[in-house]
Amino acid sequence: MISVLYIDDQQDLLNIGKIFLEKSGEISADICSDPKKAFDHLTTRNYDAIISDYEMPEIDGITLLKNIRQRGCNTPFIIFTGKGREEVVIDALNSGADFYLQKGGDPKAQFIELIHKLKKAVDKQKTERALEKQISLIKRITEISTGLMNTPFLFIDKKIEDALEEIGTLCRSDRCYLMMWDDATKKTFSITHDWCKPGYKSAYEEIQNENLSDYYKIFFELDQNQYILCDSVTRKKTEEPEFFGKIGDLNIQSILLVPIQIGEVTTGILGLDTLLQETSWIDEEINTLRIFGQVIINAIIRRKGDQKLVESEERYRNVVEQQAEFICRYRPDGTHIFVNNAYCMYFGIPSDEVIGKKFKPKMPKEDLKELCQYFSKLTPEYPDGTIEHQVIFPDGGIRWQQWSDHAVFDEHGTCVEYQSVGRDITDRKRIEINLAQSEELYRTVFESTGTAMMVLDEDTSIISANHEMERISGYSRSNIEHSMSWTSFVSPEDLKRMYEYHQNRRKGVSNIPSQYEFTFITRDNQRIRSFITVGMIPDTKQSIVSIIDISKLSDTEHALRESEEKFRKLAESLSLGVYIIQDEKFLYANPYIVSLLGYTLEELCSLPFFSFFLEEDIPTIKKTMEDRLTKKTSSVVYHVHAKTKRKTIILIEIQGSITFYQSKPAFIGIFKKLEEEHE
Repeated sequence: MISVLYIDDQQDLLNIGKIFLEKSGEISADICSDPKKAFDHLTTRNYDAIISDYEMPEIDGITLLKNIRQRGCNTPFIIFTGKGREEVVIDALNSGADFYLQKGGDPKAQFIELIHKLKKAVDKQKTERALEKQISLIKRITEISTGLMNTPFLFIDKKIEDALEEIGTLCRSDRCYLMMWDDATKKTFSITHDWCKPGYKSAYEEIQNENLSDYYKIFFELDQNQYILCDSVTRKKTEEPEFFGKIGDLNIQSILLVPIQIGEVTTGILGLDTLLQETSWIDEEINTLRIFGQVIINAIIRRKGDQKLVESEERYRNVVEQQAEFICRYRPDGTHIFVNNAYCMYFGIPSDEVIGKKFKPKMPKEDLKELCQYFSKLTPEYPDGTIEHQVIFPDGGIRWQQWSDHAVFDEHGTCVEYQSVGRDITDRKRIEINLAQSEELYRTVFESTGTAMMVLDEDTSIISANHEMERISGYSRSNIEHSMSWTSFVSPEDLKRMYEYHQNRRKGVSNIPSQYEFTFITRDNQRIRSFITVGMIPDTKQSIVSIIDISKLSDTEHALRESEEKFRKLAESLSLGVYIIQDEKFLYANPYIVSLLGYTLEELCSLPFFSFFLEEDIPTIKKTMEDRLTKKTSSVVYHVHAKTKRKTIILIEIQGSITFYQSKPAFIGIFKKLEEEHE
C-alpha cells in the first residue's frame, strides 16, 4: 500500500482526487486543504509520496517543496497544477520535484497519469534506497573481511566479537552470536563468541556443551543449508513446544539462524535475536548474515590451520529505467514540424513557441561536436541511430538525454527530415555511476579474498577468474576466461559427482551441497586437495565459486599426530611420572603416575588436581603455578605430599614448566617419589 499526502486548496478537487487515488486499493491518501498544516501531517506520519497544487493561498507548491526539502525530507514530490509556465516547471524540477503534471482535460485520464507518475516516483526511490543499502552492506562486509584477514591469529577472537557487535547493530538485533560444534565429538555445541546490547543478558553461559540431539528439528533444517527465521518465538513455542529446545526458554521474541558449513556438513550457526519486541529481518540482512558467517568461518579456519575461506557474496543489481518519452520531427536546419506534450513539458516551452521555429537546446561543446558527427553518419543506407548527450537548461542545470533518430531522405539522397524519440536518462546515468562503483567494489573483493575464484556459465565454461586462480592453476587469465571449462581442473574420480551437482543446482534442486572437498588438477598435473564453495547468481544460470588449498592443513594435522605419538611413547617408557595439567585437572598422566597414585587414568583426569595433595601443601603448589603463569620463573622444582587411592601418603618431587595446549596455558613436568608410603 502506497501512502500519499495530497495538498490542494480546492476541497472539491481533493475529495475527487482521493476517490480516484484510492479506487484501485493500492493507494491510501490523506488530504489537506491548507499547505501550512501539511507539516503537521508530515511530523505525525511518514508518507511514500506527496502531491501538491502549485497556486495556493499564503504558500505555493514550490515554496512548500523547498521547505520540506530543507527539513531533510526526500519523499517523492509531484506538482499537480493547472499552471504550465516554463519558469514554473523549471523551478519545480530544480527544487527537487520528481514530476510536474498539468491539470486540464479528462479528469479520469489525468488521474490515471498521476497514479502512473506516483508509482514511478515511489518505485524509483525504493530502488535507489535498496541499491544504497546493498552497496553499504557489501562495502562493510568487505572491510570486516579484510580486517579479519589482516589480524594476527592470536587476536582473531576479539576481532570476531567486534564484528558480531557491528553486524548485530546493522541488522537491528539485541544479540548476535556464533555457535560451533565440538571439534572432537561432533555431538555437542556451544556459543563461542557473542555480543549483546548493554543491559541485556548474554546467552553465552546458557548455551554451553548442549547436545545436538536435543535440537534435532532446528539442525535438520540447518543441515539442508536453510536459514531459520521466526518473527514470533512465543507463537512458535505454542505451536511446536520442542522446536527450539533450550533456546526457546531464553525469553527470545524473534530469532534468525543461518548455518555455517564446511564441506557438506553444518559445523556452526550464526544467530540474531531480539528480547523486548518482535521483529523480522529482510532479505538483504539475511544475505548479509550468510556472507558474514562464511567470513567468520574463514577466520576460524585460518586461526586453526592458517587457511583462508571466503564465500563470495552474491551480487544483486536492479536498474529501473522508466522515463516518459518525448517525440519530435524537425528539418535539418532545426525547424520543428511536430512536438508532443511530453516534449513541451520536459523543456518547459509551449508547442506554439516550438512548431515552425528553430529550437536547439543548449549543449556542452564536446557533446555538440559529437552530435554533428553522429548526424553526418546517417545515410540512406543506414538512416537509423541512437545517441546520448547532455542538455544545459536555462537555469544552468544539466541533464542527460537519449535519442533514437530516423533520417528521411528524398529521391536525390538529401535529408529532408528527422523523426526522433527521446527520453531523459539522468537517473539511469547516476545509477550507472553507482553500479560502476559497486562493480569496482565487487572486483576488489573478487581479487582480494585470498581464494581462487571463478564465475561459471551454465555450459560449464569459465566467464571470469581472479589472480589466485591463475596462481594455483598455472594458467593465465586469458587462457582460462571464455576458453576453458571448470571440468578441466577436476580429478576424474570427482568429475561425475561435481557435474551432477552443476546440473541439478541449475534445475533448482534444493539439497545440492554448496561446500565440499575435491581434488584440483593443475596445468602440470599436480593434484591438490581443495575445498570449494559454490553459490548461484540470482536470476541467472551462472554461479560463483571459491576454492582453497587445504593440503597444507592435512600435512599439519599429520605432523601433529606424529608428534603426539612420539611424546606418548617417550613418556610411557620413562621410570618417572610425566604429566600435563590444564584448568586444575590432569589432561595426561603416564603409567608411572597411574601406578604411583593408584588411580586409573580416567579417574585421574576426572578429579580436581589439588584433591591428590595434603591441605598444607596446596598453597605451595598454587604459588609455583602462579609464578610460572606470571613468568616470575620458568621452571620450578618443589617437594609436596601426595595422597594415594590406597589412603597412604608419599613424598614426591615435582618439576614443571608452562606450555600451551589447544591455545590455552597448561603445565607440563615430571613426578618423582622421594619417600616410601606411610599412613
